Amino acid sequence: MDKQYLLINGEVITVNENNQIVEAVAVKGNKIIAAGSNETILTLKDADSEVIDLNGKTLIPGFIDSHIHISMYGTNCLSISCKSESIQTIDDLLKKIKERAKETPKGQWIRAWGYNENTIKDKRFPTKEELDAVTSQHPIIISRTCGHISVVNSYALRLANIDNDTPNPEGGKIDRSAKGEATGLLLENAHMQMFAKAGFSEAELSEAHKIASNHFAGKGITSIHDATGYGLDNLRSLQADTQKGLIKQRVYAMVGALNNAQEIVKHMVQAGIFTGLGDTKFKIGPVKLFLDGSSSGPTVWTRDPYTSDSTNYGIHYFSQEEVDELFLPAHENGWQITAHAQGDAAVDMLLNTIEKANQFYPRENTRHRIEHAGIAAPDLIERMKQQNVVPIPNPAFLYEYGDGYVKNYGERATYMYPMNDYKKADIPAAIASDCPITDFTPMRGIHAAVSRQSSTGQVIGEDKTVSILDAIRMYTWNGAYASFEENIKGSIEPGKLADLVLLDCSIMDAEIEKLPEVQVEWTMIDGEIVYNQTKEGGRA
Repeated sequence: MDKQYLLINGEVITVNENNQIVEAVAVKGNKIIAAGSNETILTLKDADSEVIDLNGKTLIPGFIDSHIHISMYGTNCLSISCKSESIQTIDDLLKKIKERAKETPKGQWIRAWGYNENTIKDKRFPTKEELDAVTSQHPIIISRTCGHISVVNSYALRLANIDNDTPNPEGGKIDRSAKGEATGLLLENAHMQMFAKAGFSEAELSEAHKIASNHFAGKGITSIHDATGYGLDNLRSLQADTQKGLIKQRVYAMVGALNNAQEIVKHMVQAGIFTGLGDTKFKIGPVKLFLDGSSSGPTVWTRDPYTSDSTNYGIHYFSQEEVDELFLPAHENGWQITAHAQGDAAVDMLLNTIEKANQFYPRENTRHRIEHAGIAAPDLIERMKQQNVVPIPNPAFLYEYGDGYVKNYGERATYMYPMNDYKKADIPAAIASDCPITDFTPMRGIHAAVSRQSSTGQVIGEDKTVSILDAIRMYTWNGAYASFEENIKGSIEPGKLADLVLLDCSIMDAEIEKLPEVQVEWTMIDGEIVYNQTKEGGRA
């Protein structure tokens, strides 16, 4: 018999059409069966009901992170974190690598992630020679925090067949010294190719998925839109590990890769399947490309030169014709299409393609997406509205990288991830973290959406802030809309899936500056409590 929970005395933010806040919810099996007053919900009590007193705390729909890399985050947990407090200098990092080399079989990769040359005390990348001095018997890759740049040692360069005469790949750069020697610093597609070379085993991926899923559940994330990482093998592992229960969250899987995504897009369009195949646990999402670089690199593709460098417009991966050739057939064959587009020039390019697709092959309810849509100027937002586009912004980037945005993009930084502009245009923007590029904690993203403060307290575009209720909707219902699932999740309404999160306080009474400190008491997915703060180890 299905378990019935009666959750009473709460601040239940339903995220329904009227943004109603009620006292209580009834859950039976994996569905919400009622929401309303304590009195109404308690009339459903029977001998098998479990009544849970919420003590005035906030109950919300499960968070939907609409752009996250579960495999990358999980595998990072198996690697050296440059964001660790113990790594303040390059010497600190080299010591960690040396320790890892002692316990790593010869010939196997040593990986580090989250490096930021702007925050490390040395204010530079480690050199190839410094890495070579630590170990010559292991390939080493250190990925920058943006996920678009890395530095490697000579062993890694040899494995990838990169020497002083190797040409730059399309959409990428192999950094070279004044003498023309490869320095080990790789940008964009050159990094993506190396990142693919340093791939993980199936067993490592499964372990990574288990770790990541538990971490996500602990912060109230019940659904993820996985933004790809390691190609079709990764897609298969995501599906398999969801079926095995290693991944607790519902997965909407984008189809692409960090490296050579265009070939995967072509293959999947020709395969005859399209967006929406799957069930409530695992579903095929859009085909995805990378159109430009990293907002913090900075390597995004802009219409006007960088404020910090009048000769720099960033990096783009494809021509307009190439994007059209890849995406028009995808649209025609029933796919939702999306692309990583951070700079305004990249957003413009993707919108050009979407406009052609909708004109040449009209079909209803396409909901094509733009991942990040970093510099979203008013003219671009107007076009998004006209084409029913769903942008996937990352307000938490403003906290970690905002000061750099002001430096590199000047006044354009105020148009980055402009949540209030989307709200005013009635565009259902779905908030995402892009973890591991920044913290996946939804409360960090909500705080950034309502404050637009950088880590130094600089407010970047105060008129682009939204209310707490707006931010919660963008992290729940809008995420469900972005995956065509708003009828089954994203709000607390009868008939919807019982994906719920209990916070440790009343979020409506919380001070804005305290929002990042709000914790999750428990997380429910499919009517099952998968994380409980009060249980040992945080597991139910």
